[in-house]
Amino acid sequence: MQNITLSIIGQRVLLDVLKERKDILKMEVFFFENLDYYFNLLKKNIKKDILVVDFSNFEVIEKSDYKITNPIIYLTENSNKFNSITKFKKYDLISCPLNIMDFINKVNLMFSKFQFADKSKIDFLNYTINLNSREISNNNNKIKLTEREKDFLLFLKKSKKPQTIKNILKSVWGYSDEMETHTVETHVHRLRKKFLNHFNDDDFIKNDKEGYYI
Repeated sequence: MQNITLSIIGQRVLLDVLKERKDILKMEVFFFENLDYYFNLLKKNIKKDILVVDFSNFEVIEKSDYKITNPIIYLTENSNKFNSITKFKKYDLISCPLNIMDFINKVNLMFSKFQFADKSKIDFLNYTINLNSREISNNNNKIKLTEREKDFLLFLKKSKKPQTIKNILKSVWGYSDEMETHTVETHVHRLRKKFLNHFNDDDFIKNDKEGYYI
């Protein structure tokens, strides 16, 4: 069973039911009377895996200064509200009254998806690369990368010194270091244009007489 922690906001009945099912529950549960208590926890940079809260708090959470990045399960008595949050992939919704086994299965599935997605992300200076979707993002802006562009950027990220065109061709493209090609220069030009147009960043990929670096 996965090591999951839940932060339950104001749902005391759900808390009591979960306590009664310790025989099947393999999760650490934290209870907060309201969102203020939970937000105070975030001030200490303590984040639990999954937040469980009533759907009535949706707007409060969205407009909060606290950026909640962990997945959220909203509870509601109106299943039609699901359509209003389907575009947010980190959210899920459960109709009440709920079946406790369905709830536990939902939590396990959400945790697995979140862990998989989280491991696919790599911090990259002021950016984040998603290895699965091949996207690089900064705040609310993101652009799509080709497979080779992604590999090229990751190679430069891991490099401790500027890399020559020959080293890049050999390591990223698998070409012989004796081959003459403008492949690297072409990719650098396209990437620089993308970063300038989408992020207003004209200094992301640098180069000097020793080679390219970030």
